[in-house]
Amino acid sequence: VDCQLGATQAMIEAEARVLRCDGEQAWVELRPHTPCGHCDPQRGCRSLSLARAFHTGQSAFAVANPLSAQAGDWVVVAARADSVRHSALLLYGAPLAALLAGALLGAPLGEGWSMALSGLGLAASLLALAWHARRAAGLDAHRPVITRLLSQPSSTARNVSSCQHARSPGDWSA
Repeated sequence: VDCQLGATQAMIEAEARVLRCDGEQAWVELRPHTPCGHCDPQRGCRSLSLARAFHTGQSAFAVANPLSAQAGDWVVVAARADSVRHSALLLYGAPLAALLAGALLGAPLGEGWSMALSGLGLAASLLALAWHARRAAGLDAHRPVITRLLSQPSSTARNVSSCQHARSPGDWSA
């Protein structure tokens, strides 16, 4: 994944393979990141280990397909950097703030109230985030988009074999 300055704003880019197309959107699978050189020789890449620990099983993502990429094509997918920062702030900051606010509001009433209100605040923030995600899903400004077609994945992105927990390079061939 790398960052590039778009025509008017910073974009975060990643290589991906198109799995299928559905109208003006494509379903892509992102390519794993390249080794960073900081891998632990005994346990492998900690970033990949952490990512796999929280992996939800969903590896395909819908993106806008203005270049008419076809299934099997290698592409570059870009997302606005400010959208990524905004999403991260909402996903991490809102639940944490609601949890702490509930705990602080319940503290004068006792430990039980503090725990109950912090849980209620957390639950309310998660419901609000789910509502916001559904509302924002249709906004093109926040949607990742295919920006380039590639003849093949870059050689640096293909070289993931030095990470012990990464997929073998053959798993990513078209």
